[in-house]
Amino acid sequence: MPVALLSLLQVGMCAPDEAPTPPEEVELQVLPDDMRGRWGLVDADCERGRADAKGLMVVTARHLTFYESRATLREVEHLGPERVAAEFSYTGEGTTWSQDVSLTLTEDGDRLQRQETGPEAEPVDLTYRRCDGG
Repeated sequence: MPVALLSLLQVGMCAPDEAPTPPEEVELQVLPDDMRGRWGLVDADCERGRADAKGLMVVTARHLTFYESRATLREVEHLGPERVAAEFSYTGEGTTWSQDVSLTLTEDGDRLQRQETGPEAEPVDLTYRRCDGG
């Protein structure tokens, strides 16, 4: 028996071609590509390196990052190329909370509206513009 296969068997692992197939694939839900990037409420928010860019929102596959907080995608209600409605789990300034967030991309892709509702905060309705260079 080859040493590599023997080693795998000794630690209770399967060889790569013998790995069990999961009964069903679980699709990881992520934010649409066109929503990802850097978004600012005002022009100054888009200037890289500014310590006071309080209106900057950075959108990645599963996160929204703000000046003093970060939100992680949790429960998705609607996921489309121009609109997302989901629950996000926030952390920031030593606290955690959840918000229902709706992200809506304009037809031209230059504006992104963020609306939030939830029991732990006042409603939010903000429109960001895409920062040059993403």
